Amino acid sequence: MRHSTSGPTLCPLGSAITYSAYVFPDKWVNSFFHQCYIPIAVLNTIICTSLACYSRLGLPLLQYNHETIKRFPKCQSPKFSKFLRVVAFAYPYLFDNIPLFYRVFLCVGEGCTDNSTNMLHYNHITLAFLTGFLFATHLPECLAPGSFDYIGHSHQLFHVCAILGTHFQIKAIEQDMVTRRPWLLEHSIPITLTNSAGAALLCVVLSLAIIIIYSRPLLSAPVCQEKRRGKSPKKASAKSAPVARAPASKVTAAGSKLITKHKDVKTLLRCKEVKK
Repeated sequence: MRHSTSGPTLCPLGSAITYSAYVFPDKWVNSFFHQCYIPIAVLNTIICTSLACYSRLGLPLLQYNHETIKRFPKCQSPKFSKFLRVVAFAYPYLFDNIPLFYRVFLCVGEGCTDNSTNMLHYNHITLAFLTGFLFATHLPECLAPGSFDYIGHSHQLFHVCAILGTHFQIKAIEQDMVTRRPWLLEHSIPITLTNSAGAALLCVVLSLAIIIIYSRPLLSAPVCQEKRRGKSPKKASAKSAPVARAPASKVTAAGSKLITKHKDVKTLLRCKEVKK
């Protein structure tokens, strides 16, 4: 299973943990939503990891097994598979950024945490949406196929925007941590093992379990077992299935027919040349 199955679903959990500690607007600190924020983020990570695995393989043992080559839904409906992957990666990000969106776009008046850090948050949000746009649309190579095969295609631009967005995100969190830490220590939820490293470790273990469940039918395939033994499947099939040869009499008869046909074609061509 590729790293892109669990990585983009675990990264939003790290954002949720830091947002809960330092980014929540003053109005929402220690509210009911703040208390439920990390548990919901953990649940989102598990659901979206399962959804990302399903988008590539389908349901294990029901829609694919060690004998099935064409898997559902990626091979049968690639557009639906792409839609599921976009949802699996975009939904955790959108949920984790609810307090940030409210803080920088909607909140008015006291308790909105309107400080100089918001400009860094604007840069991060812009690059994050540009990253998702490039991932979903495959621009610019879809407009000029073949022109961006090596340099400038959407996957390269996608990673560049993601790295720059992460840079601004880290800078904004660091600045919020420095400027708001005294106030948050008095009013916010205390940072414990349960709502920080414990939640992350739980998600890592559960995500690995989900990936193993989805990968198990593929690892038990005959091709994988032959590779483990050091045998290539093509050679094994060639040895096990002997080539059926036709009798010598049939071969000579077929050869004589081809020779006579070849002679007839030659005579016809000569007749045409004589007529001309």
